[in-house]
Amino acid sequence: MKKIFNKNLLSFCINQFILLFLILITFNYFYLNLQENVSSLYAYKELFINYQSGLIRRGLLGEIFWFFNKHFSINPVIFFANLFLCLHLIQIYLFYKIFKKFSKSNLIYILVFLSPALILFYFYDSNLYFLKDIFVTVTILFHALILINFFENREDNEYYLNQLKYLILPILFITILIHEYQVLFLGIHLLFSLGVAKDKKNLIRIFKIYLILLVPIFFVLIFIGNQEQYENLNLILNNKFGITVHSQLGGGFYKAIGGFIVWHFHYFTYNDFINLFLCAILSIGIFYIFFHYFIIKKILNYHSFYQKKYFIFFFPTLATFILATDHGRNISLITFHLIAFYGMLKFDLKKYKYLENNRNYFKSWFLFLFIFFYIFFWKMDQMAGFWLKGEPNSIFQSSFFAEIINFFNILYAYIDLNIIELPKIIVK
Repeated sequence: MKKIFNKNLLSFCINQFILLFLILITFNYFYLNLQENVSSLYAYKELFINYQSGLIRRGLLGEIFWFFNKHFSINPVIFFANLFLCLHLIQIYLFYKIFKKFSKSNLIYILVFLSPALILFYFYDSNLYFLKDIFVTVTILFHALILINFFENREDNEYYLNQLKYLILPILFITILIHEYQVLFLGIHLLFSLGVAKDKKNLIRIFKIYLILLVPIFFVLIFIGNQEQYENLNLILNNKFGITVHSQLGGGFYKAIGGFIVWHFHYFTYNDFINLFLCAILSIGIFYIFFHYFIIKKILNYHSFYQKKYFIFFFPTLATFILATDHGRNISLITFHLIAFYGMLKFDLKKYKYLENNRNYFKSWFLFLFIFFYIFFWKMDQMAGFWLKGEPNSIFQSSFFAEIINFFNILYAYIDLNIIELPKIIVK
């Protein structure tokens, strides 16, 4: 009994420490963005895209900010920094709620919460904190949590279908207008919804509900953006905020495809391929191998037989590798959706405990060493190890340890400037 108590207490302490660290690191970057000049960050500049030069993809968020700035004179850094602070905290909260059932497994908890491809991905590179991708990831996590609550409370299908029609679909509608990448991940939301489908009648009804999303899909296809809009919008933003957005906005999907061809058939090297391949294995591959093994062992179970070939619903997401060359973002987005799917499945704690108790000493130490190296010795950056124009880069850099050091450096500077003067370390 004492041994079980100590083990549960250890798990509780580890879980709380991880959550506390993630919350502190979120506030750390929030403070940093308020203090430093973020106007040079491309992700920050992209937030300003709006409809002032005509309807255009990714323009909804910028138009909302334009309204608040025009009528309330709100500062852009204050507006976006607070917005993304809320989004990152919501993301942590959703992870906590979804993976609460795995809380007694230190292995799963550490692997998921401290993976360089998931929550911490947004913090390992200053360019990534303001990525609109977080709207897409928060949406899929929110959908997963709704389904978890639905299955736990054993509500009837009408309850979920009403939530799908009046809550999830409006959020998806808005997210598509904020970031068109959401379109490529709609199949995974459909996969989630299939969990309540027990027969073809349910299946057809779910498909019909999703048809409304054809409206925003056509919107982003028609209003891609052209060179004239790009130039006009940059003129407006530069005059008002001193901001210009990326030139890709003017070329739309055609320019993105052209960039893909040049990037991967002119600059791409063998080392770039190795980095990209390892990033995919250490994120998508690791979680697939790990959790699909649980499915085989019946530790994780589908809610419906329509979900069994779930990998098919992930195929459309591969188009992200054509539309964008910063593959770290693409891999992270796919990993987020994959882990949300696994987190939504039924978890058999008894079978997991049986598997865990029958793990031999060698396997335990091997897993411990793997987790240690996984957290501390690699980092998924924005480009997944493939840097601009073939310049050398590596994914094997300090990650979690570097963030701990960075956190204490910023904490030291904050206390020194605002609370009490701290001793200076002078190196001669």
